[in-house]
Amino acid sequence: MSQPYVLGKLTRTRSNGERYWSFCIIWHTPDGRKRHSLGTTDRVTAEALARKIWANLSGGGLRTVGDVVEAYLGPDDRPRGVPDDKRKREAWAAAKGYWSGLLPETVDEEVSRGYLAWRGKAVNTMRAELSLVRTALNWAAGSNKLDKAPKIVLPAMPETTVGHLTKDDFRKFLAGCRYPHVKLFAMLAVTTGGRKSAILQTKWGQVDWDHAVLNLNPEGRKQNSKFRATVPLNDLIVEALRAAKLAAMTDYIIEHRGQPLQDIKKGIAAASKRSGIYCHPHMFRHSAAVWMAEDRVPMPEIASFLGHRDINVTTRIYARYNPDFLRGAARSLTW
Repeated sequence: MSQPYVLGKLTRTRSNGERYWSFCIIWHTPDGRKRHSLGTTDRVTAEALARKIWANLSGGGLRTVGDVVEAYLGPDDRPRGVPDDKRKREAWAAAKGYWSGLLPETVDEEVSRGYLAWRGKAVNTMRAELSLVRTALNWAAGSNKLDKAPKIVLPAMPETTVGHLTKDDFRKFLAGCRYPHVKLFAMLAVTTGGRKSAILQTKWGQVDWDHAVLNLNPEGRKQNSKFRATVPLNDLIVEALRAAKLAAMTDYIIEHRGQPLQDIKKGIAAASKRSGIYCHPHMFRHSAAVWMAEDRVPMPEIASFLGHRDINVTTRIYARYNPDFLRGAARSLTW
């Protein structure tokens, strides 16, 4: 009986262009030739790893990273008891194309870094997806389903930058708005902290005129990770909304030439160019948060206003703009 697998050599290229190789295990299935890096150039070690990997492949159980993550998440129809369960499944849906068929024994730092090039998304997004894979592997090792969890390397947390407008900048921007719908969008976005999509999808029926409140989440829309809050409206925006309502031709607050808008980037860009104030739609949301922080609004209130479910996100990004931020700590450092 022939050996069910053979050792081979697998050549890869690092991010700096350097070529390197390692032993790999090669076997054949009805779907074609399969191979996995053994992560070593030592033949004795490679042979030992190959025997272990083949035992896993032929013995059932949690053979691949995909098996591990799927077991960790559980079946789709299980009762939901964890608030972020949906986020975990969304993260795995994005990551499984890279990780699903990999064997835990073949995962190393280079494999983790390879995911970053494969995925090519924002660092925070990839950190969340890699964190899920790492947590699942650690769970499997802690449950004795794996001998050892491989090391998953997460990219460094990026330095947080907040592009926002000062109030003086915002007044200059409004002066550059040629079209009423662009001006109304900017005013509504900065007074509600709403995201672009939420503002464009908001209808007049979502305004509670009696209580001066706007529900940014339309009827029938299920809340997701982009949570849409219900926020109070100040007198300035209420007055602007009442004036716009008199001329409204559709059910949508933001309309142009009798039609709702799919996007408003071009209108914002044009007003930005005319006013000399660089701006894009999401900057209004950032500006709202910064203005509140500068006015010493407590972080929990800002988080609720923005629809953040994790106050740590709000604090990490916006606390620095509160004039009193860390002042108490600084006063302690005297002698």
